[in-house]
Amino acid sequence: MRQSVQPGASPFRLPFLVLALGLMAGGAAWAQCPGGTFYIDLENGQTMPATPPARITLVSLAPSQNPYCPGWYAALLRLDLAPQCSEAEIAVEYFKPTAWTVHIADSPTSDGYGGDAGTTLYNAELWINQQILWVASNRTPGGNDNELAQENLVLNYGALKFVVKNQHISWGPPYNVLETPNTKKLFALPDPSNPAEGYSIYLGLNRVVGNDPVRQGCGLQRALITIE
Repeated sequence: MRQSVQPGASPFRLPFLVLALGLMAGGAAWAQCPGGTFYIDLENGQTMPATPPARITLVSLAPSQNPYCPGWYAALLRLDLAPQCSEAEIAVEYFKPTAWTVHIADSPTSDGYGGDAGTTLYNAELWINQQILWVASNRTPGGNDNELAQENLVLNYGALKFVVKNQHISWGPPYNVLETPNTKKLFALPDPSNPAEGYSIYLGLNRVVGNDPVRQGCGLQRALITIE
């Protein structure tokens, strides 16, 4: 049996499930946004509630295809930030991560390292591979994917929280934030180059967003996703 979290190692130290229940019970505070909170346990493939809230779609929840990750699960979600909602908050907790564990993108075919097979120019993404976090910009007309941030992390028994909004991404601890209101190099909500994508943000847990069975991982134990 895996140990959950070393004492004092994580600001989201258990009972993580109690936190999830508390946030779900407090949904009335966000009455204007038909969002809600969704909890995923990636050690046993369980979710709460069984059916996600209206603005969260569980595209896939399946055992990881990474051969070094027997028994772990990987998940893909689509988050809808159309009005009256404006942001996604994602809290994750770790146990000795391996390979690809978090991927946040605004293109359904993004698979890390920039680019997205040409689905949309607005393809900014954040990913964690091993214990390094990267943020790459989108390919707005006349531009290229560029690295906006890179950070070495210590995640063996740690936790992180991300906030994603239009032209905004933050993560921590320690707290870091990137915003590009003028250059429009981050997440574009709505997507001006692909109306079908609208206000969608994609989240890969223990995998990348795009369908790449090689870029999967494990060690991300659980995630709490809230749309506000």
